[in-house]
Amino acid sequence: MLFVIPSSVVRVIAGSFLLWVLLSTIIPQAITKFRDPSVKANSFSGPVYPYTSITPFDSVPIRNSTVYYVIGHPDDEVMFFSPSILELSKPIYHNTLKLICLSVGDAVDSSYGPIRSRELHESARILGLHHDDVVVADEFKDGMDETWDHSRISQVLSHHISEKSNVVIVTFDELGVSGHPNHISLYHGCRMFVQSSTNISMYKLKTLNFLEKYSFTVLTNIELMVDHVSQLVLSKILKFNINIGISLFNTPKNATGTKIYSDLNMLSVSYAAMAYGHFSQMVWFRYGWLVFSRYLTFNHLIEA
Repeated sequence: MLFVIPSSVVRVIAGSFLLWVLLSTIIPQAITKFRDPSVKANSFSGPVYPYTSITPFDSVPIRNSTVYYVIGHPDDEVMFFSPSILELSKPIYHNTLKLICLSVGDAVDSSYGPIRSRELHESARILGLHHDDVVVADEFKDGMDETWDHSRISQVLSHHISEKSNVVIVTFDELGVSGHPNHISLYHGCRMFVQSSTNISMYKLKTLNFLEKYSFTVLTNIELMVDHVSQLVLSKILKFNINIGISLFNTPKNATGTKIYSDLNMLSVSYAAMAYGHFSQMVWFRYGWLVFSRYLTFNHLIEA
């Protein structure tokens, strides 16, 4: 065989995934089943079944807002932002989510443009966004050698984002996740737009270093275990009103934001949006991304 994965690696991956399912999905759903009065009684007062979320509601400042995700290429919304898109679209937050993509992703060939534009709408539909809430603005050339003009980005955004109350922009940070110049340009262009506007706030997706980016569910398991233990021992047994949030890597000083975690249900939607929605992009190495990327189960949004 040309490529053989050591059995020890397979066991680590499988074990980490199963532990993650337990911590992120089984335990929270069991807690909801035994604690939520409506679930216990199988009697509900509204049209929405109580969602289980491992992201504490009080830790999410983005509520009652129109949230614009500004991305560079079709598939960015899944590969990097799907945990927060799925979380912030839950009815409990009362948000309206919209998506603005500033290229059609035709770096390989111009014929990809219409294909990838259609795929973006399909992916967004799977993620729960309406067709009219997705804008594909073919304004910039996709490419690793392309630096987009910040002023022009700001100008394009002004055509699609109205300055009404409670508007939030979510985009990449100054490192662009992987140093991608298109992503970095988006950060600076969005910053320019926000600074010239009123009533608009901005959150950036924290770039993870290489080890964290490809840690699969290993680091998330550690964080979730600490959180479960802290909530059980400190809050329930010792009656301390305390919440422990840890990060195994540095976070910018004075940064405020929120950590959003996916559960198995949310990850399943992300897989569908990527593998089915963006079928043209599912070359062999994308499957490795689906297995190892932490961005599919974790987003750290920092206020910019």
